[in-house]
Amino acid sequence: MMKRLGRYTLCFCLLFNLVAPLYVKADSKTLRDYKNELNALQSQQRENKRLSTQANNEVQYKRNAIMEANNTIDANEKSVEESKQKIIESEALIVKTTEELHDVFSYMQSIDEDKVYLEFMVQSTTMSDFLERAAIIEQLSSYQDSEIHRLEQLIADNKQLQIDLNNQNETLEKAINEYEKKIEELRAYIDSLASIGLDYDEQIKAQKELIKTYEDAGCRDDDSIDYCYYSKIVNASKFVRPLAKGRITQAYGNNGHKGMDIGGNTPGTAMFASAPGVVASVSYHNSCGGNIVHIHHYVNGVAYTSEYAHMRSINVKVGDTVTAATQIGSVGGDSSTWYYDGCTTGTHLHYTIAFGLYLGSGANGYNRYSTFQSKSTPTGDQKVTGIKNTKGFSWSSRY
Repeated sequence: MMKRLGRYTLCFCLLFNLVAPLYVKADSKTLRDYKNELNALQSQQRENKRLSTQANNEVQYKRNAIMEANNTIDANEKSVEESKQKIIESEALIVKTTEELHDVFSYMQSIDEDKVYLEFMVQSTTMSDFLERAAIIEQLSSYQDSEIHRLEQLIADNKQLQIDLNNQNETLEKAINEYEKKIEELRAYIDSLASIGLDYDEQIKAQKELIKTYEDAGCRDDDSIDYCYYSKIVNASKFVRPLAKGRITQAYGNNGHKGMDIGGNTPGTAMFASAPGVVASVSYHNSCGGNIVHIHHYVNGVAYTSEYAHMRSINVKVGDTVTAATQIGSVGGDSSTWYYDGCTTGTHLHYTIAFGLYLGSGANGYNRYSTFQSKSTPTGDQKVTGIKNTKGFSWSSRY
């Protein structure tokens, strides 16, 4: 009798494990864990903003450096033009000085130079006069030589100045190119930080909403969320279709499409939860997806999250318990939503089912939308969705 009872007990336990929901986990997170994660996210967000500010400051520094370099290049180009003008003026002075000295000794041009000097010197009446005449000739000759030398040096200096300034400009232009490349890198880095920042904003908002939802459900800091909250989720036997009628206009997986698009309805058509569950997130006016709802489910003991996008209206809020008969909103995607929803050109529902609990807790929980997309393969499985994953497939009943 004991052996028979033992066998019956074992069978009962195995049967219970097969049919019972898998939401009670030994490693389920507590409300305190969620609060700690929120603090960590806020700390990461602050660091993200610090890095963004630092990068923006560096961009501004590089821009100022480029401005200063361009100003120096402009000044150098002006100096080069001035030096060219000085060379022209110096060359003209050389010609003028030569001509003036030429006029002083004009009487020497028609006779032998040595005889002229000799005649000029012989005409001296006294030794003092002789010395004065010799000094005049020497001064004139020396002045001519020194003045021409000075002007020639000025020309050489200005030519060297042009070379130096051109070399400096080349160096500055290279520096400007390096600054511009660095600015491009910094801008890309800042853009990536901005994208991450949006992720942080969304995660922090979702985390705060979940914490409030858990607290409103009566969860205490050290309670298992799976025990105090997810035990409300009914373990369903199957998913049903979210619309009473519809037609697949784009199948799951087509060109990387992470959901199935369901058309064939007018704007405002009633939309239902596809299985019992708890609303995990409600999001309005997303630039790609418009109004979106995510719902947590357990179907045959497996955790899932369903997604409904391009909704015209939403009738539920985070934390609501729903059934397959709950109207969660209505179909949108039409022109009335295009001013904020850029990822739709016509009336339809973007419908996705993913493994696990997106924005949920425990071993089945995760927070990143990219993870949700990577776990979205059940969408293409007719045994899960009750919808054939083929463009053109249509139905006129939810079951």
